[in-house]
Amino acid sequence: MENIVVIGGGLMGSSVAWKLAERGEKVLLLEQQGKEYDNGSSFGAARISRSLGPKKDVFSYVHNKTVKEVSKLIDFLNSVGIGKLHKMEDVYSTSPVSYLYDRSQYDQINKLRYKKQKYDYRKGSGNSAFRKFGVTLKPNQVLVREKKLHSGTINPKVLIEKLRMGIAAKNGVIKYHSKVVSLIKKDGIFEIEVVNTRNQKSKVIKAKKVVVAAGPYTVSVLNKFAPYLDRILTPKRVFLAFFKIKDKRFAELSPAEIKNIFDGQPMFSQIGKEYFSMIEEVDKNGSPIIKAGGHKIRKNIIDLDRVWTMKPIKKEVKWVRKKFRKYMEMLEIYLKKKEIELVDAYNCVYTETRSQIPLVTAIQNKYGALDQDIIIIGGMSGVGAKGCLGYAVIGANLITGQKGPNTKIYRKAEHAFGSPSTRLWTRRPRRGRLF
Repeated sequence: MENIVVIGGGLMGSSVAWKLAERGEKVLLLEQQGKEYDNGSSFGAARISRSLGPKKDVFSYVHNKTVKEVSKLIDFLNSVGIGKLHKMEDVYSTSPVSYLYDRSQYDQINKLRYKKQKYDYRKGSGNSAFRKFGVTLKPNQVLVREKKLHSGTINPKVLIEKLRMGIAAKNGVIKYHSKVVSLIKKDGIFEIEVVNTRNQKSKVIKAKKVVVAAGPYTVSVLNKFAPYLDRILTPKRVFLAFFKIKDKRFAELSPAEIKNIFDGQPMFSQIGKEYFSMIEEVDKNGSPIIKAGGHKIRKNIIDLDRVWTMKPIKKEVKWVRKKFRKYMEMLEIYLKKKEIELVDAYNCVYTETRSQIPLVTAIQNKYGALDQDIIIIGGMSGVGAKGCLGYAVIGANLITGQKGPNTKIYRKAEHAFGSPSTRLWTRRPRRGRLF
C-alpha cells in the first residue's frame, strides 16, 4: 500500500513529487520513460521564464514562487552533497525578455499590466525602440522589455534531473519504465494498473492518494475513474524549429550585432499568430541555436503514439523560418535564405485545457462526486515550465489537506487554477486575455 502515488515524471509530476517528499511524505513517482527524458511536454533545454504582469497577476506569482523554490532545492542538494556544486545558473539563463505588441493591444493592457509592475521594464515604439533596444519597429508596434534576475529562459531538462535527485535524497521512490494504463477506486483505495515498458508485464499498485500530472495520456488513464475529463483536456501538437546563422555568415557579424541577437532573445510577439523565439543552446563557434514557433498554433493529434517521431510539415517550417528571418531584420541582421540553417524540427505535445487555464484541482469521479484524495495538475497551454513549482506547492497542499499560506495572492491563484469551490477551469477565459 502506497501513501501517495504521482503519475507522470515530467516537470510537473517531478515538481509536486519533490514538494511532497520535501515535507516528509512517502511518495512514489511513476514515469513511463527511462531516466533519460526524451519526449513529452517537458522535453528540451529552454522555455521562456518571465514575470511581467500586474502586481496581483497569478502567472507572475507562480513564476516568482518557482524561482524561490528552485533556490531552496539548490541549497538542499548542496547541503547533502549530491553530485557537483549546484547553481541557479544551471536552471536559469537570465536575459532581457522582449514582448512585441500592436499598439491597439498595448493600449488595452497598458494600465492593467505595467502601471503596477514593480520590476525593471522599458518600452519603446518606432524609432525610439531602436535607440533603446537595437530593434527596428513599425510605427504601429510597441516593444516592452523586461529585465529581472532569472527572467529569460528556464531549462526543463536540468530542473527535472535536480528534482529527481531531491526526491531520492528525501527517500521518495521513482520507478521508471512504468506506464500507467488505468486507474480505479475500490473500497476507498486506488488501484493503479502499471505496465513495464521493457517486458510488457503488468501489475496493480494500491494507493491511498494519487496525483496525476496532466500529460498527453492522462485522459486515457482516467477514462474509467473520471470520463468527463475528455471534455476538459485535449492533447495538442505544437511544432518547433531550431535555426542558426550559418558559420560563414555568423563570422562576418560584428560584436555589436552578435550582442544584439543575444539581447533580443527570448522574444514573444502577440501580433498575428503569436511568434516566439529563444536560445536553446550555443554551438562550439559561439553561434546561438534559436528555438522558434507559434505560441498558439496548436494542431489536433491523430495518433498520439506516432506524433513524437513525426516531423512538422514543410508549410509549418516555412512559416516559422519566415518569422525568424523577419525578426532578425528587426534586429538589423539581414540574412539571405541560404544563410539560415535548419538544425532540427520536431513536434511537442501539450495537454490543453478547455479554458486554456492550468488545472490544479481535485477530481470528480464518474458519479460526479468530488474526491479529495486525487488531484490533477497540468494542462499548462504554454505557461507551465516557468511556474512549475508554484503549481506544485498548491497541488501538494491540496493532496495533503493543508491550507497553504494565508495570503490574497495564494488564494487567488488557488481559485484561478481550479479550486473545487469555484470551478474556474470549466469556463472560457475572459475576452481579450493576452497574457
